[in-house]
Amino acid sequence: MIADVRYPLESLHTSSTERWSQWRLSSIIELSARDTCHFVTSMIPGPGRKILEVGCGNGYLSLELARAGHDVTSVDLSPEIIEVAERTKAAHPLTAGGGTLTYQCADIRTWQATENRFDAVVINRALHHLPDLPSTLTIIKRLLGREGLLICQDYAYDRLDEPTAAWMYTMQRLLFLSGISADDPATVPDDEVRSLEEIRVAWLQRGTDHRLNGFDEMMQALRSTFHEQHFSWVPYLFVYIGNSLCHATAEQERACITFLKHMEQYLIEKESIQAVGFRYVGSVST
Repeated sequence: MIADVRYPLESLHTSSTERWSQWRLSSIIELSARDTCHFVTSMIPGPGRKILEVGCGNGYLSLELARAGHDVTSVDLSPEIIEVAERTKAAHPLTAGGGTLTYQCADIRTWQATENRFDAVVINRALHHLPDLPSTLTIIKRLLGREGLLICQDYAYDRLDEPTAAWMYTMQRLLFLSGISADDPATVPDDEVRSLEEIRVAWLQRGTDHRLNGFDEMMQALRSTFHEQHFSWVPYLFVYIGNSLCHATAEQERACITFLKHMEQYLIEKESIQAVGFRYVGSVST
């Protein structure tokens, strides 16, 4: 397996088919992972910066930052996922003019940094997993220089309220009934209301079982440690819904996932549903 936004077809051939993955469909890679790269890159102040990614996962974001000319150090707890990151890096080595990239399997709470100070720390969809957020973010803050930034993108499982769950369920059900998805979200035959309720309960229970940090926990820890520079809501559920597609043509797939993302954004802006995804940028100094 590799996970490379510049070579999506290679990534697709061997990627996980797990529902939460950004790597099962090329259009999701473009509209999710690549969009994340654009956001993070746009927030980094200037070229040639020293960057740390915490919870780097399969490494696609760190790789893109290094390709953009930054010197990147990336840490993750999982040796298996670090292997994927190293394999991805080796598949298409950095070219002249790029930065450097080092992966390390480590716990950020006990990691011994070799750099004195980083210009930016990036946390992409890992904040909800970090234990003891206030103390962990304090450790991360110490790794930043005086003008350093924390750049974060994540999701809050506990923001799936009833209207938001209803929209997600409706989209999933329609895809199934139209024949381009093999996943039927209906858990109770001929009872859409109970099926919807069970979908939402199961979603929230997964978050509790995995001890994920909720939205208020994450924002309280971020805002008490850093000076907020940016906050925005972003679509997230379109990835979860879109990953059920399996009988669509490439054109149908792209059109469907683009529609889901745009509609989710529209409904968030109209406050018809709650956003689950968010972006945050905070600074060490004001």
